[in-house]
Amino acid sequence: MNDLKKQFIEFILEHEILRFGNFTLNSGRESPYFFNTGLCNSGKLLAKLAEFYCHYIIQNKLAFDYVFGPAYKGITLASSISNMLYMIYDIDKPYSFNRKEAKSHGESGIFVGFQPKGKSLVVDDVISSGESIDKALSLLNQSNSSANHVLVAFDRMEVGTKISAKKELSDKWGIELLSIIDLEDIVNYLQVDDKYSAALKDMTVYLKKYKA
Repeated sequence: MNDLKKQFIEFILEHEILRFGNFTLNSGRESPYFFNTGLCNSGKLLAKLAEFYCHYIIQNKLAFDYVFGPAYKGITLASSISNMLYMIYDIDKPYSFNRKEAKSHGESGIFVGFQPKGKSLVVDDVISSGESIDKALSLLNQSNSSANHVLVAFDRMEVGTKISAKKELSDKWGIELLSIIDLEDIVNYLQVDDKYSAALKDMTVYLKKYKA
């Protein structure tokens, strides 16, 4: 496990962005853990979260024209990542996000900020069933743009419809789906600390049912 992965897991555990318990996901699946970047709701935490994305972008030399964040969690991600890329690396990239419903007045249309053009880096918090990311890619495909990469904080490594959601999306859209960490990274980290033994046991049961 590289330093970026380790530091990110420590960050999400410290601030309870990753929680253990009983949770119902958007997909309807009952999960023993929940990952929620919406808890990065202060300037300090949001900047730190964006910093992890930026380090991944630079380390992996991702090429793109702008950052796109699907509503809703992608909105703060796209804007904060765009800001931190400039603050840390002096890289100035515009950002864009979508509305849930198009406006017909004022700043009309479905997109806010940079109007999609060229190749985007789509950023979101998690890949689960893949449904929300698929909708975002479809939306961009209907505009004058497309995506080079999708980057999420966490890949749950779950089945989409038949195979892994990550592979389904990659095959459908012909792009790379990337994550700062995935479920295997978390399991490997938890295995070295006895205080997570109960959570690890529940996750193992869940993995047998839903892991691709």
